[in-house]
Amino acid sequence: MAKTSSLYFVADIHGSEVCWRKFLNAAKFYGVDTIIVGGDVTGKALVPVIERRDGRVEARIAGRVQTARSEAEVAELEARIRFNGFYPYRCDEATYEKLDADPAHREEVFTAVMAETLRSWLRLADERLRGTGIRALIMPGNDDGWYVDDVLSESAQVVNSDGRVIDLGEYQVLGFGPSNRTPWHTHRELDEPEIAARLETLQRQVDPAKPLVVATHVPPWGTGIDVAPKLREDLSVVIQGGEPVMVPVGSTAVREFVERTQPILSLHGHIHESRGATRLGRTLAINPGSAYSTGALYGAIVTIRQGKVLSHQLVAG
Repeated sequence: MAKTSSLYFVADIHGSEVCWRKFLNAAKFYGVDTIIVGGDVTGKALVPVIERRDGRVEARIAGRVQTARSEAEVAELEARIRFNGFYPYRCDEATYEKLDADPAHREEVFTAVMAETLRSWLRLADERLRGTGIRALIMPGNDDGWYVDDVLSESAQVVNSDGRVIDLGEYQVLGFGPSNRTPWHTHRELDEPEIAARLETLQRQVDPAKPLVVATHVPPWGTGIDVAPKLREDLSVVIQGGEPVMVPVGSTAVREFVERTQPILSLHGHIHESRGATRLGRTLAINPGSAYSTGALYGAIVTIRQGKVLSHQLVAG
């Protein structure tokens, strides 16, 4: 009897601890055997939690200074910061002044805090997944610094799928984390010809006799799952008729690769507001979207049997 396999895919959790914990619980909750994060694991901001000389503890959240006076209040303040995908950093006034005055030092501290937070997430994953038979794949996305690869390599249960073809028995997963160029000049951005060349190199590792799932952080261009607000050079949103003008911002190289290779499934993220599914020839392409800052985890469940996608569902938890 043919084996039925199911996977749960998310992307763009951006440092949200509540989303990470939901992700680890998803295999049991949805009854899947494989869980995948398709890029942008780490968050976007360090939030100093400053211990003032008079005993107050302060942090600026969403433009407002918030104050705590007891350890319980400080813990609640830090939890609110983590909920939004940011990183609390407790420090005294002198340490804060150095952070404020020295951008290089601030970036060094931020990287160290992100790396240690990710290590704690992976320790939790190792603890939760050990002995369960659940397979976990995670790849960095364009917003993730290069240190993320080294941290992911420390996990016993989580596999970094970026730049690799992973054989999962019933099918294989080709992972690719970089994006095309963005206005934000993030860590892992490439020109379209370089994306095409790297994907072609990865294709040589694919077993043509086995079903293929492609997981690229950036979605294929012009598919409706890559639509974002159009930006001016100053990064302001172009408005027309009172509404933002929406344009495709995905990768032309990814689209060409999917159209040419026709995997049974392609999984994407990157564009948070383009939640949906579409077809590129025989390929089902999915972007589950992201609402990480609200604590909601958007995902997609896909069931595969006999080399074909049996069903798919967009879910939120």
